[in-house]
Order: sequence, then C-alpha cells, then structure tokens
Amino acid sequence: MRRFLVLLVALLGVALAAPGQVDVTAELRTAHDLVAQSLREYASGKSGDAFKTARSAYLDHFEYAEPPLRVLNPDLILEMEYRFADLRNGMKSGASLGELRAIAGDIDDSLRKAESIVNGTGVLAPTLAATGGFTILFREGLEAALLMAAILAYLASTRNDRLRGGVWWGAGAALAATAVTWFAATYLLSIAPISRELISAITSVIAVVVLFSLSFWMLQQSDRKRSAEFMRARVSQAVQSGSLGAVALVTFTTIYREGFETVLFYQALAVASGPVLGYMYLGIALAAVALVAVFALIFRLGRRLPTQRLFPVLVTVTALFAVAFVGNGVRAFQEAGWLPVTNLYGKVPTLDPNVAALTGLHPTLETLAAQLLLVLVYVVGFVLFRLRGQRRPEREAHT
Repeated sequence: MRRFLVLLVALLGVALAAPGQVDVTAELRTAHDLVAQSLREYASGKSGDAFKTARSAYLDHFEYAEPPLRVLNPDLILEMEYRFADLRNGMKSGASLGELRAIAGDIDDSLRKAESIVNGTGVLAPTLAATGGFTILFREGLEAALLMAAILAYLASTRNDRLRGGVWWGAGAALAATAVTWFAATYLLSIAPISRELISAITSVIAVVVLFSLSFWMLQQSDRKRSAEFMRARVSQAVQSGSLGAVALVTFTTIYREGFETVLFYQALAVASGPVLGYMYLGIALAAVALVAVFALIFRLGRRLPTQRLFPVLVTVTALFAVAFVGNGVRAFQEAGWLPVTNLYGKVPTLDPNVAALTGLHPTLETLAAQLLLVLVYVVGFVLFRLRGQRRPEREAHT
C-alpha cells in the first residue's frame, strides 16, 4: 500500500510538470556542476557560499528532476536526498575537505546513474565500451605475440632451441605481473589521498601520452626490418650468456611493457564506461578468444601471416582513444577545480552521458579545444611521417 501511494504521488508530480518545461538532463548536469563549484568554494575558505551553492544544487535543480526519476527508481532518489543532506550538513559543521569530496563523489556517481536512467544507455554507448575493451587487449596482445614469435624465430635460426623454455617462463611471469599490477593499481587508486576526479585526470593524461607515442610507433612497424634488427640485438645479448634466466628476463621486460600499458588504458576506460562497464568486460572476453586464434596462427604460420595489414586500423583506433582520453582528462581537471569551465550547453549538440564519457566529447570549450588541438597534432605528425617515408627511398637510391 505504501509503495502504491509513493508511486501515485510521483505520477501526480509528473502530471503537474508540463512536458517540455523541465529538461531533466540539464537539471542533473547543472546540479553536478554546482556540487563541484561548492567544493571549490569550500576549499578556498568560503564555507557560507559553499553551503548556499550546495543547497541550490539540490533545491533549485535536482528537485525539478525528481518527479520522473521517482517513478523510474524511487530508491535512488531517497539515497540521493540523504547524500545531498550529508554534503550540506558537512559544510555547516566544518567537515574536512576529504570527507566532503567523498560525499560529492557519491553524489556525482548517482547523478550519472540518474541521467542514464532517464536517457537509457542506447546502443552506441555499449558498442563503444565493448569496442574499446576489445581493441585495447587485442592490440597489446597482438604486439606481444609478434614479439614472442620474433624471439622464438631468432632462437631457432641460431640453433638455440634449448633456450625456448626461457621465453615461455618470461611470458608467464609477465602475465602474472600484469595481473598483480591491475589489482595493485585498483587498490591504490581507491585509497589515494586525492579526489577521484584528479586521479581520473592524471590517469587520462598519462594514457594520452602513451597512446600518442604508440600511434607513431605502430606506423613505423611498416619498416619491419629495423624493428626485427632491434629485437635480434636484444635477444642476441641474452643468448650469448647461454642462460635461460637472461632470455626469460628479456621476454619478461618485453611482454610486461605491453601488460603495463594495458592496465593503464583499462583504468582510464573503466572510468569512462561507467554504467556500461559490463560491455567493456564483454569486449575483453571477445578479445581473449580472438587472441587465442591469432596466437595459434602466428606460431603456426610465422611470418606468412599478414599482420601488417592490421596496423593502419590499430593506429586509427589508438588515435581515437587518445582524443577521447584527452577530453575526459580535461573534464576531470575541471571537476577537480584545476581548470576553468566554459559551458557550451545549448550551443553545441549534447550527447548521451555514456557516449560523452566514452568519446570525451563534453560540451565545454576547454575539452573540445584540447581534442581539436590533439587532432591537429595527429594530422601534422602523420603528414610529416609520410613525407619522411617518401624521402627515405630517394636517399637510399643516391647512396
């Protein structure tokens, strides 16, 4: 009976709010921005202003979004009412900034969930999350497989098959170290004494730097001769010692580098995936199945497998990841109060929140400018790379 009355009241609230008069998504996002603003005011010593801003976030914006949300998920509304109250009470009683940031983080998560409930996840956001989960593991796994195949091929060509065991031991240790790194990173990030927005921002920036370097490194893989010579030089030093441990160490460092990058990218992607995180794990599972087949083909067919044809696709996807992460990184710095916010709501198309998080396309001038700048850098770098590639045959012909 009680639930029926609650539902009836909620339906009356929806009926009284004329369609089109309340933009629920806009109200939720404004509430989010005001909560972040209240934290900045509190950190600067303006506790009175912070309290008023936090109260405005709830009374002037979130309450207008309550009627439809109360129908869809009444428990979430009740939970958020308590969290908003905790934030205001904490500011009034002089709570520490760390405590208030933790409460604000919970409010932020709930606001995102509420926005997803209103808008639905659609098809694009799950597709992007699954594609991201697949591409990261497949790219890193493919590179690891090619490197292992090169090491094993060198051992076979130099008749050092007795050292093959070191390759497998090194690869196994690298996979174990990658798993430990994932769990350690997840734990350390959860207890880090800084806000989750700042953690997300730093992770995204590091991921962008690594992705940017990887993009042009993969372009250089068209010159397989130089890459193979570099790998042979490293393995040759280990083989000369005649030690399984030396070969295992070379393999470990080679494979673990890929594993560390994988952990970094997934940490950034997991934050962006949010409510569609399960689809990211689906992509990971599909990539694992695909890699089993690729591993079998590489070690069976060796150099006859046309893996080079995959590199242009992987370069493009890697660049898109970098552009998405730089947008999310700038947005996270804005939420942490480190960068200014110039809202473009109503001036540019607003995406579904899940799609915006996965693409980094947030409606602020700073995020879009950062993404545009990175795209321009990629275009200029690609043009210069192609020009240098065209000049190399000419120089070799003259020498």
